[in-house]
Amino acid sequence: MARYEGGKSRRHFTLTDSAYSHLSDIAKAASLSKSETVERLIRSTAYWEAEAMLSDEPWQYVTDHLAPADHDPHSFWPETDSLQG
Repeated sequence: MARYEGGKSRRHFTLTDSAYSHLSDIAKAASLSKSETVERLIRSTAYWEAEAMLSDEPWQYVTDHLAPADHDPHSFWPETDSLQG
C-alpha cells in the first residue's frame, strides 16, 4: 500500500447508493480499499482538469458511467476482455 506524507485521517462525505456501489466495483477491480481508490483518483486528477470537468456547464457533457450503457465498452478496448475475471 502506498504511504503518504502526513498519513491519512478519517473523513466523512456522502454518496448516493449507486455511486458507492460503483466506487466499490472500481476498488474491487483494482484490488484496493475504497479509501485508497478515492485517494488515487483524486491524486491522479490535475486541479485544472477537475475544475473544468466539475463546473456546471461541462458537467452536462460528462459520461455518467452509472447510467445504462448504450454500447459495449469492450468494443473500444477488445484486449481488456482477457482482464475480465
